Amino acid sequence: MIVRLRALAALLTAAVLLSACGGGGSVPAADGPPAAGGGAFPVTVQHSLGSTVIPAEPQRVVSLGYTDQDTILALGVVPVAIREFTGNRPAATWPWASDRLQGQQPQVLTGEISTEAIAALRPDLIVAVSAGLTQEQYDTYSRIAPTITQPPGADAYQTAWQDATHLIGSALGKTDEADRLVTDLEARFASVRAQYPQFAGRPAAVAAASSNGNGHYFVWTSDDNRGRFLTSLGFTVPARFDELADGDFYADISGEQFGLLDQNELVAWITIPGASNPGIAQQPGAAALRVAQEGRVVELTEEQGVALSFSSVLSLPALLDELPAEFAARLGG
Repeated sequence: MIVRLRALAALLTAAVLLSACGGGGSVPAADGPPAAGGGAFPVTVQHSLGSTVIPAEPQRVVSLGYTDQDTILALGVVPVAIREFTGNRPAATWPWASDRLQGQQPQVLTGEISTEAIAALRPDLIVAVSAGLTQEQYDTYSRIAPTITQPPGADAYQTAWQDATHLIGSALGKTDEADRLVTDLEARFASVRAQYPQFAGRPAAVAAASSNGNGHYFVWTSDDNRGRFLTSLGFTVPARFDELADGDFYADISGEQFGLLDQNELVAWITIPGASNPGIAQQPGAAALRVAQEGRVVELTEEQGVALSFSSVLSLPALLDELPAEFAARLGG
């Protein structure tokens, strides 16, 4: 569990945490929103920990999930408070989303967040899609304000950006806007796949040195948003990494297993803020990797790595502007 939280502390790797209660609900269809709503209130949102009724358009939204602020901001709402994820940026907001703050400065929530601190914000909606709440925590927050978690059947740290966008859009009464955001971004991915057909079916993975500093490495699975970024471009993530993850969102491989990266034709390498010696060239055995020798490791900047870990409707477009061309160049076409 400690390893999982550290990987989350970077969903960069990743770090994880009223008028609602009740049972779960069915798993939403992949191509539709998991909740009712379209601008008219009250709205009922089905999520993994309950069925939440939002009686009126939210005016004071708390972004409690680690990466939920991007979607909230993309839908034109500025939260009164945002949870710090990584990087300690002003208002806990990275450059791809900062222009959506509309000149406001939301309170930044750091460390262990008390229910008293949340209650003092007087929220009328708590968005905890990527917060990893337990049922007990959800019940507690729901006594403060309507609270939503990840979609039914989804893991808090593996929720597809499409599903997160639809669900948050429903809670804000902005389903039409959410639909447009998803449709437009999916069209961009389709355009990139058409532009770079050489990506189709080629094995690739996102990897990093472990934030634990124990000589281990993280390789994200096909069910994680980092892996989904690659598969959305046409690549495949080798099944071996999904097997090693054993149901988690990343595989933790030892230094002796570092050679498994050679199962890929491309490796996207990210650095975890705070990790010592994070670059691939600093890793023992890196020089022996065929994929490194052939120049097919793309080291992302810190900002690109965080954007990939957010994998939101605001962070992904910036990556689509930059990474596909570099991937193609490293693959020789």
